[in-house]
Amino acid sequence: MSERLTNILGYLTLVAILAAIWVMFGEDPSREQGGRGEATFEGLSERINDAAGIAITQGKATTHLNRVGNDWFVIERDGYKADRMAVTDFLRGLALSERREPKTANEERFDKLGLGDGEALVIKVLDGDDRTLAEFLMGTRKDSPNGRSLTYIFQDHDTRAWLVSGLADTSAKPAWWLDNSVLDIAENRFARIAFPKVAIVRELGESKYTLEGLKDGEAAEADWQLRDPARVLSNLSADDVRRLANPITDPVATVTADTYDGLRLTATLYQFDGATWAQLKADYSSERAGEGKGGMLPDAPMDGEGEAASISERTHGWLFKLSDYDAKVLMRKRADFLKSGKTED
Repeated sequence: MSERLTNILGYLTLVAILAAIWVMFGEDPSREQGGRGEATFEGLSERINDAAGIAITQGKATTHLNRVGNDWFVIERDGYKADRMAVTDFLRGLALSERREPKTANEERFDKLGLGDGEALVIKVLDGDDRTLAEFLMGTRKDSPNGRSLTYIFQDHDTRAWLVSGLADTSAKPAWWLDNSVLDIAENRFARIAFPKVAIVRELGESKYTLEGLKDGEAAEADWQLRDPARVLSNLSADDVRRLANPITDPVATVTADTYDGLRLTATLYQFDGATWAQLKADYSSERAGEGKGGMLPDAPMDGEGEAASISERTHGWLFKLSDYDAKVLMRKRADFLKSGKTED
C-alpha cells in the first residue's frame, strides 16, 4: 500500500471519528457556544430592573409572579404578596450569573444534570411589554461550604448545557414564593392568651406565664411550655394561604390574645385538606390599653388603632395554613398545660 493511500485512509478515519463525536454530542453550528467567565444571560444585567413577570414550571407545578409597582404577587394564590427578598435574590442571581464549565450537548443525557423533561425547572422572565428577558432550563443546584452555588442550566441558543454560578434556589411551587410572615409582635406585649376552658396570663414586666384557675393538686407545665403560644403568635408564619372568607366547615378552636397596649388578636382555627388553617382578626381598645398600662412598654406602638387596622387589612379574607408544630401549640387544651398525672377537667 502506497504512502499516499495510507495517508488518505488515515485522514478519512479521523474525519469519521470527528463526525461520530459531532453526532454523539449534537453540536449545532447555528447555536452560540459561549465561553467560561462570560455572563450566563447576555445583556440581562442592564435590563434586569425591567423584569415584570416570572413563569416557573416543573412537571405539574406552576408559579407565575407579577410585579405591581415595587411589589411582587403570586398569581396562583389569588395575588397574595410574594416574598420580595426571594424574588430579588432570584433576579440578582440571573443578572450576576457567569458560565463556569461547559457540559454535555447530548440532550439524551440531560437527565443526569436534572435537565430532563418533567425534572428541570422551565423558567421564563418577561418585561412589562411581555418581551422575553431570559428563558432557560434549570437543573440540579450544587451548594458548596463557602456559600456559593453552581447550577446546571440549558438555553436553547447554546450548543450545550452549562454549569453556572450565582443562581438562587428556586421552586415551581406557589407556596414557596409567598411572604409567609403573618404577625410580627413583640412577645413581651402579651398579657393574656385564652384557649377553650383555659388561659395563660403574665403580669406586666414579668417573663413567666401562669395558668389561670389552677385547682388543688394541679401543677402547670414548665415555663417554656406555657410561653409557647406567645412565641408562636408573636412571629406567626404561614406554610400556605388561600382566599376564603367563610369556610364551609365549623371551627375546631378559637384562641384570643390580649396585649397590655390594647390590641386583641383572635385566631379561629379550621381543619380541612389534612391541615390546620387560621383565620385572623385584630381590634384595638383604648380601655384595654388603659387597664394594661401599655404605655409603659417600650415595644408598644404609637398608634395601636392603626396597628390593628393594618393587621386586619393584610389578613381579612385569607386563611393561613399553619405548620404542624404551630397548629399543635394553638390547639392545646387545658390538660396540655398541666403536668401529667394531675387532674384534668
